[in-house]
Amino acid sequence: MNILFAATPKIALKTLETIYESKHNLIGVICAEEKRSGRGLKFVKSPIRVFAEEKKIKIFSYDQIKDKKFRPTLERLNIDLLLVFAFGHIITEDLLNMAKHGSFNIHTSLLPKYRGAAPIQRSIINCDRETGITFMKMDAGLDTGPIVNSVKFAIEEGMNTEDLEKIMSDISSRNILQVIDSIEEKTFSLTEQNENESSYAPKVTKAEARIDWTKSAKEIVGKINGLCPNPCAFSEYKNERIIIHRAKINSLPASDPGKIIKADKDEFLVSGIDQCIEIKELARQNKKRMEYKSFFNGSNNFFSSNESFE
Repeated sequence: MNILFAATPKIALKTLETIYESKHNLIGVICAEEKRSGRGLKFVKSPIRVFAEEKKIKIFSYDQIKDKKFRPTLERLNIDLLLVFAFGHIITEDLLNMAKHGSFNIHTSLLPKYRGAAPIQRSIINCDRETGITFMKMDAGLDTGPIVNSVKFAIEEGMNTEDLEKIMSDISSRNILQVIDSIEEKTFSLTEQNENESSYAPKVTKAEARIDWTKSAKEIVGKINGLCPNPCAFSEYKNERIIIHRAKINSLPASDPGKIIKADKDEFLVSGIDQCIEIKELARQNKKRMEYKSFFNGSNNFFSSNESFE
């Protein structure tokens, strides 16, 4: 089949590679516009764009595909199947209907739960115990189309968004050719979503990132792990922002919220309202992210027991 693939971040890369190496004809990729990043505000290419350039695959920008004047160019591609994975933009109904076999989305939740922009982050923030990948046929709504297949897995203690993205990347790449073949051979079935079970996963914001130590340990750990790697949870200590990338619940009883209970070579524990939070990975402001034990070895006098985060 002639496949047009729309994606932007790294999570979609293994799936793209699998399609590229298959019997199918990858006729192009649609990428979001390049963004400025870093201190120099240089343009940074997405992993999907970099791969497409290396393999000399046709690249279309979001600005191009939403321009009605560009439609004849897309029609000449003779699109059999449009696949979308973490693209980050709404695709017009006009383009959805252009693919002969339909347009399908790889969504990073067990639909109808967590429709929207941040399903992975919200599943961790909300302390869910399982999540998964859903392959679905797209319609004009936001992640509302019927389901082709879904694959679920457990969210284990201490997992953050980075961990779930890696697992979902693997699951998608392992299953995508079977899904494509079933679409080509018309052997797939569609299951309508239950609207009564639907929920929305809004985009995470920097305003959510500050840790409130008066919350339960479960809520605090959910926020820390869910917001890593972006925008990352943080708290203030000695007038410095401390970014926390990974944490888990520790059964030690709570003290005053935000109080450092232990900061030795083995553990870094901070009190929530009910239990303690064990900080596993962190970074000082504008410094390198580190596992706590490595941090301690380099700055073993920085944190002090009985002092508190603000």
